[in-house]
Amino acid sequence: MLDSVAAVKRAEDMPHETKAPPGWAEVQESLAAASGLAIMLVAERQPPALAISNNNSICHIFQSSPAHATLCEPYCGQAFRRAAEAGGKTFYRCHAGLHCFAEIIDLGGKPLGIIGGRAFLRTTDYRALGERFRTGDFSGLLSPELFRNVIFASSQDLSELAERIEETAAGFRKTIPARIPEASEETADEKEAPSETLSSETIEAARGQETNFRLDTTLAEACEKALSALSQMYGIRSATLMFRTGEKLTPLHSIGVFEGRASGLSRTVKEIKSRQSDVKGDSIPVMIGDDKSQASAQTAELFPLIVEDDVKGALVVLDPGTNERKRRQLSRFAREIALPLEVLRLRDELERRTRVAVHLRAFAEGINAADPQETYTTILHHSAELLHAERISLMLFDESSNELSVKAAFGPHAEFARESRMRLGDGISGAVMREGRPVVVHNLQAAGFAPAPAERNYKTQSFISYPININGRKVGVLNVTDKAGGGSYDELDLGLLEMIAPQMALALDRTEWHHKATQFQLLSITDPLTGLLNRRYLEERLAEELERSKRHHFPMCFMMVDVDDFKLYNDRYGHQAGDLALEITAQCMKAVLRSADVASRYGGEEFSVLLPQTNLSEAHVIAERIRRRVEHMKYPNIKSQPLGPVTVSIGISAFSPSHDTSASIIHAADRALYAAKHRGKNCVDSFPPDSSHAPLRDADRGSK
Repeated sequence: MLDSVAAVKRAEDMPHETKAPPGWAEVQESLAAASGLAIMLVAERQPPALAISNNNSICHIFQSSPAHATLCEPYCGQAFRRAAEAGGKTFYRCHAGLHCFAEIIDLGGKPLGIIGGRAFLRTTDYRALGERFRTGDFSGLLSPELFRNVIFASSQDLSELAERIEETAAGFRKTIPARIPEASEETADEKEAPSETLSSETIEAARGQETNFRLDTTLAEACEKALSALSQMYGIRSATLMFRTGEKLTPLHSIGVFEGRASGLSRTVKEIKSRQSDVKGDSIPVMIGDDKSQASAQTAELFPLIVEDDVKGALVVLDPGTNERKRRQLSRFAREIALPLEVLRLRDELERRTRVAVHLRAFAEGINAADPQETYTTILHHSAELLHAERISLMLFDESSNELSVKAAFGPHAEFARESRMRLGDGISGAVMREGRPVVVHNLQAAGFAPAPAERNYKTQSFISYPININGRKVGVLNVTDKAGGGSYDELDLGLLEMIAPQMALALDRTEWHHKATQFQLLSITDPLTGLLNRRYLEERLAEELERSKRHHFPMCFMMVDVDDFKLYNDRYGHQAGDLALEITAQCMKAVLRSADVASRYGGEEFSVLLPQTNLSEAHVIAERIRRRVEHMKYPNIKSQPLGPVTVSIGISAFSPSHDTSASIIHAADRALYAAKHRGKNCVDSFPPDSSHAPLRDADRGSK
């Protein structure tokens, strides 16, 4: 081990142009590939790195952002010094929950530092960080690159790599000259001549055993690989891998008799946990078949996929020749694949949530309720892009004719789709509409459906038919088929649709109401003075948005907006001037709100705004825009107004575990509004989600 104090001193004296010793980058790449961990060679601080291998994509995103790179400084930035102070090696956990080690090594010149690991040791840390990227303090860094290379490991993996690097560094020193010239001393010939490096045999030995599933593959590809290995190793011909979605386990990939046949396989996590304690060994016998009462029903073996003492999935095997020895082998196989597959599942889940968040934001901003066809096109565009669909169509239900008709479609032969009409209950779409349950078909023929018409020329036999409902009312069906690349749709794709379905329903609802407005039917949900939606409609929308936020963990905010000293204005200039002031205030709000926001006249001089998928900081920005717009607007009689310009006070509340009902959200915003009034009016305040205050008194409300 190097003398630590001397190492720091020598590193500080190093020239800025210090480079990695010739040949070390290749050795480092081999070590990183063998361990699956990140390795960086640094002179003192990081960044910059002299050589970097298999970097964690999360770390890369942090250090590519000047605003967030400072968070890494006390950890990896000071890793060299931390290692020196610890005697040459130290292990630490950074602000993002990643575990690393730092050690000082001698590669034949001045002392250098190694930062290794950058790995999660627990899936819960990964999930927590993912939520911070999705809706928390790191939401500004959200990008598709974020999850390209996320690393998981054990503490033992980090310790073993640290020891291997130390041993490799000692071997490396023996293969190079005793002194490495400074960059300024190298001649042109020396720069071109490669130094002697470790032999290829040594590099291959350091490479070690590759893991079965790496993060450069998708969950679906890993499942296919796992079942292929199962077939080759143990002769299994029929098996399926099931994964947890909520409290249910649903099939993701199957071979043999299970292929294209999902019915009869779904299980609940509660059922598996309860049966684990009732059976001997690691497998659970389960009956399979579309109808368990039929003689054709068979008994299969279910092997739970356990991660951190929790059921994350299951391997179901149908093999009449299974004996105790093979059962033990299959149980071991299930234990070995559980963590790698769960890591891939988590990564895919966060990637999907990221994609959904991006599409929902663009979706909300692109909706034009006044133009139905534009709304339909926007729905199809974002749904197709999200699900990688080459063909997609939207059918809406006409109650007068009891028929579904295609309102929009795109993809090959879209003209045929646009002409389609069917009665409720007819065909797949009609059945989905009538039953109100989506259908996911992996393979049309295997699932027992009639073949598609030849003139449609479908590329694949897989599709999703999804019902769209608004407040329990059946609205239409979205049909998705021909997945890009020829793959089949599965329950994960269905989950994506379920996340955007409320936004689709809201857009269609708005479009429907705008259509009714042309027929003078919109008056029942609008305020005749301001043209804003009325309180009844707002409360219905708020209840729906709350349910959606609970289900998908989306942020949501709510505003109460009150015109300051309106009674004085009304008494001084008369009711007609007061009404005009309210109309102008409503127009100010409309001018700055987004298309997805829902503004209403709550009563009197009070307005409210529902802000879907909006966190508290974003809500403050929108509220300030409203406040400034009103303050600078020219109202009638403003020059003779003794109190100066017309202003508003705004209170904001946010959806949280302590505010998850319509009443609590409205009360919290009302409390924040009172606080804004108390501060002097013409300002914005918010009710902290984790605070508790005395209820607002009627006397207080009257003081507004």
